[in-house]
Amino acid sequence: MFSRLFSMFSAPTPPPEGMRPIPCTGFDLGAKDLVMTTGLIIDARLDSKKLEHTISMLVERKFPRAGARLALRNGVYEFQVPKMFGPDTPPLVFTAEDYPEPYRSTVRPEIPKHISDSQPSVSAIPDLDAYFRSRSCPASLDAFLVPNTPLPHVHVTVFDDITFIGITASHIGFDALGTKTLLHAWTRLINGDDIDTIPGMDWDAMPFESFTGPTTVRHMRGWFDLGVFTQLLFIARFVLRLFRDPKETSYLVRVPKVFLDDSKREIMENLKLQGSAEWVGSSDILMAWWFKTVFSCRASNDATPIHIHFPVNLREKSVFHGESTLGTPYINNAVSSIAVPPIPANTFREESVGALALRIRRTILAYNADVPGIRADMYWRCANPSQVHFPCSADGEYAINTNWRAAQFSELDFSGACVPGSGKEARVVFVFPVISSGNTVPMRGNGAVLMEDEEAIWMNQVRGEKDWERIRQSGTVTFI
Repeated sequence: MFSRLFSMFSAPTPPPEGMRPIPCTGFDLGAKDLVMTTGLIIDARLDSKKLEHTISMLVERKFPRAGARLALRNGVYEFQVPKMFGPDTPPLVFTAEDYPEPYRSTVRPEIPKHISDSQPSVSAIPDLDAYFRSRSCPASLDAFLVPNTPLPHVHVTVFDDITFIGITASHIGFDALGTKTLLHAWTRLINGDDIDTIPGMDWDAMPFESFTGPTTVRHMRGWFDLGVFTQLLFIARFVLRLFRDPKETSYLVRVPKVFLDDSKREIMENLKLQGSAEWVGSSDILMAWWFKTVFSCRASNDATPIHIHFPVNLREKSVFHGESTLGTPYINNAVSSIAVPPIPANTFREESVGALALRIRRTILAYNADVPGIRADMYWRCANPSQVHFPCSADGEYAINTNWRAAQFSELDFSGACVPGSGKEARVVFVFPVISSGNTVPMRGNGAVLMEDEEAIWMNQVRGEKDWERIRQSGTVTFI
């Protein structure tokens, strides 16, 4: 706010020489305080020099916007894209550490691939941050606003048997599916594809430009524009929950595919017996099972409305110019939100996983069918890039669950970067998120479906420590 007031009474600041400015959209600024690292563990020793050469070439020649600098100029956040990359304006920061030894050691965290139970389980998240981020990696929005700081920071830690790759950027720069676009293009280049055959993104791509006009829409669906008194009430209740359960903890949640398949078979048979032609998918069942597990621990008289949000990829919606999908690669943020109608907490105690999954599926189908509604949400977000809306009513609670599974990080193939003579495939065996912020941003209620392997789907979920203990005592899921 102060920067905007200052800019009103001062001469506009021009962009730095050699930089082309592109304003950030409202979609870029939705989680602007977060710095996100996509952490990949690959089951081979990779050549860090080849990794650096190929990712640098890819950004410079096909995705120059990825190599932008983030700036706050004249009160507006923008990407500043170098007109030319070089020693003084590199396309990214690349750091590497090499350990000429196997990873497995009693002093290093164990990668949780040994679990093979047929029922869902919860396990601690190993502290692998130092293998995904260098000591110099920016960990806050302010650090990315330092002049001439490239958006991507890639850190590689190489062992004889596995390689860690961390791709870090301000959340203003990328969402998970934007990161997917960059990484899948990177592995194509690593594995020998001609760079000229790899689709890229123009430095001046602005697919949301047509949504920047005036709009009569007052808010995005499922989000709340609370008045001053109601905002204070929201904050007071949120702080009270933090006071009652102050320690925030992240856990890995592993859900076997056989468990989901059996659940889906039973749910679909019940729907058929009821004469219903409706259906639910495994993702609906996964989320229904998780939220039932969380909120079934509440008291039977707890009717707190629970507002569940699922980020949704706009790139594949027919909402852009000419009522078409985006159609071309786009690495910056292009995600909106599907909000499930609020569910009283005590409903999760009584309602089956199938019924909850059906609620979720109906919400998604209704959202996808309402193209004018999607466009209205987009108009509001673009017209109000810095306006804060609340994810639930003042008397409610919220849960936001992202789906990294759609980014297919576990399918990336780094075989072309194996050190000479290793003669093996190099596949992603695990995906980890690392999140930081210059502000103390409570993450409880947030989660992400990280990946799937041959046997299970893995999630990262954040709750209060006492909340986790209630889940443990309920006996509905095994804690390892």
